[in-house]
Amino acid sequence: MGGSIMHQITAFGGLAGKAPFQQAVLQSPGFSNIPGNFQQEQIFDEFLSLLNVSTVQEARQLPSSALVKANAQQVGASAYAFFTYGPVVDGLFAPGIPGKLLLQGSFDRDLKLMLGHNADEGLVFTSPFVSNDTAYDAYIQQSFPDVSPSVARYIEEELYPSPVNSTLYKDETGRVALSISEYGFVCNTLYLDRAFGNQTYAYQFSIPPALHGQDVPYTFFNGPQMAVGTNAGVQSDATALALQQYITSFAETGVPSGSGIPSFPLYGNDSTVIDLNVTSVTEMMDPSANARCQWWQKALYY
Repeated sequence: MGGSIMHQITAFGGLAGKAPFQQAVLQSPGFSNIPGNFQQEQIFDEFLSLLNVSTVQEARQLPSSALVKANAQQVGASAYAFFTYGPVVDGLFAPGIPGKLLLQGSFDRDLKLMLGHNADEGLVFTSPFVSNDTAYDAYIQQSFPDVSPSVARYIEEELYPSPVNSTLYKDETGRVALSISEYGFVCNTLYLDRAFGNQTYAYQFSIPPALHGQDVPYTFFNGPQMAVGTNAGVQSDATALALQQYITSFAETGVPSGSGIPSFPLYGNDSTVIDLNVTSVTEMMDPSANARCQWWQKALYY
């Protein structure tokens, strides 16, 4: 899990020794962030209420089956594409949101990283019920319960304005999908690229529809038989084999490379990523190298 690895890189703000690895491949690093104490308390109180108890000590006296049932009820009642639970800022292991800790230099710097994201990470998490500005505002309020009115307004009017005022998307579905893609996944790769002085290796998986998780069968490709009779079929054996060569060579040497495939450049000051598509493996500028991701890293929403 890329989000878990991010938390290991920034664990204890980098003050408690090295991460438990020397290099890592982070694919689509994302997580449901719960930074504020108010939101954490709400979730905790709701859990106790489902158990019909008032303290954690009372909850510990109940059978595990009751705890499992309450957890399932709480998660099952989550809003569309929300999961209720996720990493929290606890002031110890996670003294801050990983992106902000990276910005502050509070992380283990002695690592080699290979990073990947998909071209449309957010669509599978996009609610079909967001159809206008009012619904988008409600979605932002739900995503960031501690957000101030001025920050919410900035997100809705400047970062991701109404489709009629934007060239980034054509409708509300595209608006929400891009929002989730960037704050939830794609920007995390940029934070890591920048934190490590652009001395990282990064790629974008662009084989349509390039949804979150669609790169998994390419990562674990085991021959063309996977492309027959499965929903997770591989459209390009060549691209799958190239990705596998990049990952395995990076694991072995710290540099992604392979026979008969393009060289893999460092991210560098030009924000260069390898673009993995159906027909080619080429270099391109990282779409996440934008002002919106720079804003999200400041974590002004709580």
